[in-house]
Amino acid sequence: MSAEHWAEGVDQLLAEIGPVTGASRVWVFQLMEVQSNAVVQDYVFEWAPSEHYRQLNQNRFRFFSSTLEDPVYRRLVEERQAGVSHDFCIPLMPQGPLRSDLENQAIQSTATVPLFFNGHWWGTLGIDDCERPVSWRGPGLDLLEAVGQLIAAALYRDQLNHRSRQIELFHTLANCGVWEISLCNGRLWCSQSLKTLLGYPEAYSRVSLRRMLARLHPEDRAELWARLRALWRIAESTQFRLDGRLRLANRSWIWHELIGEIQCNEVGQPVVVAGLVLDISRRKQDEEQALAASQLDALTGALNRRGMAQHLETIGPATAPRHLILLDIDHFKQVNDTHGHLVGDTLLRMMVERLRHELRPGDGLVRLGGEEFAVLTSGMQDDQALALAERLRRCIADEPFVVQMSEDEPPLKVMMSVSLGVAGQGDEASQATNQLMAQADQALYAAKHAGRNCVLFYHEAIESRAVSLDSE
Repeated sequence: MSAEHWAEGVDQLLAEIGPVTGASRVWVFQLMEVQSNAVVQDYVFEWAPSEHYRQLNQNRFRFFSSTLEDPVYRRLVEERQAGVSHDFCIPLMPQGPLRSDLENQAIQSTATVPLFFNGHWWGTLGIDDCERPVSWRGPGLDLLEAVGQLIAAALYRDQLNHRSRQIELFHTLANCGVWEISLCNGRLWCSQSLKTLLGYPEAYSRVSLRRMLARLHPEDRAELWARLRALWRIAESTQFRLDGRLRLANRSWIWHELIGEIQCNEVGQPVVVAGLVLDISRRKQDEEQALAASQLDALTGALNRRGMAQHLETIGPATAPRHLILLDIDHFKQVNDTHGHLVGDTLLRMMVERLRHELRPGDGLVRLGGEEFAVLTSGMQDDQALALAERLRRCIADEPFVVQMSEDEPPLKVMMSVSLGVAGQGDEASQATNQLMAQADQALYAAKHAGRNCVLFYHEAIESRAVSLDSE
């Protein structure tokens, strides 16, 4: 059958054997249900040389029920269930309900072949002659049985194609692919959706395991081998999951989840590793966004303390020397008491924007809490860090902040200043972050006691404290 859909192929088959046999009708009944006292069938295919012989469109043959009270018909059904073909010349049949029913259809002779699918009686292929009381035994019945086998094979192929389409549709909708590795010979099988994802043409016969593993990021590939070796050692565990980066057809690295299971033979030896590849790029993006949000101050958008720790890990000791600048807004409580906390919050956001304009992309701006902030820098000398702190002081103190809280009210101009303390980590990068923070805090404390709105380096703060002690 060359038709694209199996039903079209069945129609073609019936149309070919009808004229060859000279029959009045060739038909197919599909079995719906075998009940204790009846058989329910549906008339699903038919070929007839003229409308005179057609019965497919008659309502009495739509999901019709045939009683099993007639012992002749009951035996006929039992034999069909057993795979027996039949040939009837109606005038030679004994009187009874079955003969009467066939005569009512003006049938002179008929032959039937049961159709089997998945080991069960699926339906019946039949041929009727309304003009000749002939026997179909021999070539006629042999032809009908051959056609029955073709129809059954078409049903199997359609089922396989249907399941294949369902699987590929699932793979497409779920953004996943299926893979299987034979541990006996190392051969890899992967679904069409996975091959397409990796950029292989549809007709590509086989993707090698070596090429597939080369698509996995080296770090994730090492982790995969570690997981598999661990499974080999722990016999009771056979499944694993791994988030890994796959290089796709467009050469980009995309996050996927590898879900695998080791399958063993009857004696417990691993023979196959099989599983799924799921696109989790959106999930990873959400996780990264959630992580980034957890490291930011909700009010100002500056880093919070968690973000500060992550920033320190990012710049690392290899980029030493690095500096920490602590800054505190002078008399900010008075601003809140005078203008309200809504204005105070707006001023904090505006101040962060000003500070950012003075910083490099790799510098870290942190809100430690309240009106206290920190700036983390790397790759600067002490004089450069001091110059940066002075620019930060001026960008706050030199120009008023203009706050427009309502269209009905005139804009509010607020002058602010900050005090800053600077501490530096030398080239040896041996200072702990806590020590650097303590030194910057001492410098900030000294700057506030020196009159505020100024910058002091830690060493200057120590000298200033020493002078103060001497004077006492």
